[in-house]
Amino acid sequence: MNNAREKRSLGSAIRNLREQRGISQRKLALMTGTSRSYLWKIEAGTADVGIDVLIRIAQALDVQVRELIEF
Repeated sequence: MNNAREKRSLGSAIRNLREQRGISQRKLALMTGTSRSYLWKIEAGTADVGIDVLIRIAQALDVQVRELIEF
């Protein structure tokens, strides 16, 4: 199963919310306990994202997980 479109949509939603809140990739990575390079891959839609990381990202951006995965 190829989820490339959904991964890009998720990454775009994360990037848009992060930028709207004026948070750098580095800061979001620190807030979520991930590396900046992993966060970059998530935003680019090339990384698989576990639910734990997705929850931490949503919490850091002050949104519900479902707001990140509307596709």
